[in-house]
Amino acid sequence: MKIAISAVAIATMDGLFEQNYERAFFLGGLCLAYKPDIILFPETFAGAFDGPDITRYAEDPESKNVQWFRALSARGDCITAIGYMEKTPRGIKNACVIFDRGKLIGVHYKKQLWPDTLRPYRDEPALMLQGESVGIFDTRFGRMGVLICYENEIPENWTALRGKVDFILSPYNCENDPVGRSKQMAANTGVPSAWADRTGTVFQGDHYMPNMGSAGLMDKDGAVIKKSAPGVEDIVIGKIYID
Repeated sequence: MKIAISAVAIATMDGLFEQNYERAFFLGGLCLAYKPDIILFPETFAGAFDGPDITRYAEDPESKNVQWFRALSARGDCITAIGYMEKTPRGIKNACVIFDRGKLIGVHYKKQLWPDTLRPYRDEPALMLQGESVGIFDTRFGRMGVLICYENEIPENWTALRGKVDFILSPYNCENDPVGRSKQMAANTGVPSAWADRTGTVFQGDHYMPNMGSAGLMDKDGAVIKKSAPGVEDIVIGKIYID
């Protein structure tokens, strides 16, 4: 089976929450012209790790921003997968929500949070609540795994997904090209995958720097099918093949 994917490396600016969503809405609309089966956006792309308080970026899953992607999936007769910070009664969770043709498939909450004690504003365990498991979802294209950023580096997650999913989506919000992480994950799970990271700027305490993310698709052996240049906003359009 062939699955057409549009993986979006979106250029965002830390702190410009609504403007980042407006950019995502524009790029999501462009994706529809290519008739994808799946549109993948990065992890927590609209919010920012720019200080000790990130609650201003946390959203209810029924927010107008998140629900826009539900409507996009209905318009495009496709799956949309979007990273955002979810507001809960106990705190903030790092979430990836999946819609298909206007219906909710499910939400994956990041289990392994990125530790960064040297930069408290990026220390996810201090800022967020931990998820409970890897993400596995039944879709019309087969069983789909979801690993958010740092989760792609954890061997126990490879074991949890190996033989249980047909393909994997990996939204990132890291500061460099994540292709190496995705290659390692694909080689250890034996299934094709797609990833999307953000570009634009990233907060570094007393200054900002370019975020050198990319987006792309990979086959089951970890070979890159197609990818964007690091640090460049792009929509990567291609197909993965599952048995």
